[in-house]
Amino acid sequence: MDSDPSFRRPRATAISWVNVLLVATLAGCSSEAETHGARQSIAGGTVDLSHEHVFLLATRGARCTATLIAKNLLLTARHCVAPGTRDDYVLCGNAVLGEPYSAEDFSATNDPHPRQGSRAFSVAEVRVPGEGTDICGYDIALLLLNENVPAEVSMPAVPRIDRDVTPGEKYTAVGYGVDEDGDQSGSRMQLAELTVACEPGRCGAGVESTEFRGETGACPGDSGGPALDADGKVVGVVSRSSPDCSSPVYGTVTAWRDFIIRGARDAAALGGYDAPFWVTTGSSDPPSVGGASGEEPRRAEGEVCESSGECREGLLCYGAARGVCRATCESTAECGAGEVCQDVGGAELCVAPTPRGDESGGCAASRGSSRGGAWAGAVFGWVWLGWRRRRFTARPSRTRPLGGRT
Repeated sequence: MDSDPSFRRPRATAISWVNVLLVATLAGCSSEAETHGARQSIAGGTVDLSHEHVFLLATRGARCTATLIAKNLLLTARHCVAPGTRDDYVLCGNAVLGEPYSAEDFSATNDPHPRQGSRAFSVAEVRVPGEGTDICGYDIALLLLNENVPAEVSMPAVPRIDRDVTPGEKYTAVGYGVDEDGDQSGSRMQLAELTVACEPGRCGAGVESTEFRGETGACPGDSGGPALDADGKVVGVVSRSSPDCSSPVYGTVTAWRDFIIRGARDAAALGGYDAPFWVTTGSSDPPSVGGASGEEPRRAEGEVCESSGECREGLLCYGAARGVCRATCESTAECGAGEVCQDVGGAELCVAPTPRGDESGGCAASRGSSRGGAWAGAVFGWVWLGWRRRRFTARPSRTRPLGGRT
């Protein structure tokens, strides 16, 4: 269902995960704790340290993957946020999802190796489409966060809302599950150079017109994770796959263009920032910004940089090997919540205060760092359970949802 357009800024709450998040090899297509099945991750993938906009999403003992597409907006699969079928397989037309769980049940982190002390973000609101409730064709959801994710933690990905995927197009899969053998590293994984098998509406039985089929690699636990095109734009959201993690089905971003734009517009109002360019222009390609012909536009505040020379006038590049363009300040009153105006390498910038006893210095904080005394987020306590595996037998015209759970 589409949420009421009215909203309010909820109070952020800290959630303790020490006794809540259990990592195991159980799975299911719903968020029911009683649902079981083998949970697996990006098959054949490698540890991913680069896609900082890909988050681990956890709720009610379950784990999925989500993508940050605006400062306080996550894109994921609907079956990651709502109860549904208890079968290990999806039979299209008979895999109905219920109303979403409460926003307070969710938390997310983009730590590539989640652990106790990882920074986590709580959720203010969960939104799902109102057009249908079946996993097939309607497996998409948005989560509005209680706070904006700082630029030094993650820069949002751009959803490709204006161009469908094409057969043979290359993409990269990213997720937090386990591999096809049931092994779980606990880390974010990626697999590049995958190929789109068919375009939306031309994939045959078991794939709806709002979906496309990929190549391989997506396993339970990777639900909600992105298919990223050659430019790093989000073109799909993982829904389900065959038991051996092959032939994954993705919800296509273009089919939910209006739903995503509405959610992003409301998220921007909630977070107090200007809506992303793709919301106002309807294009996934950023508008050109000044500069002489052939000269790359200088970067705006919050954009990734390697030196201050890449930033617009009045901005400095702050960070380690890869930072973000940031404005100078004269007092903490000019800074956002959880930040202070602090001398970093001879310039006053709004930054998270350096924790007591942190000897790394305050002027070269790495992107995605789990440190930060002002970070009042949840912590992830990982309880590793003995692996429990279940063998699956392929059934004609059936696929398996990919949400991992305990």
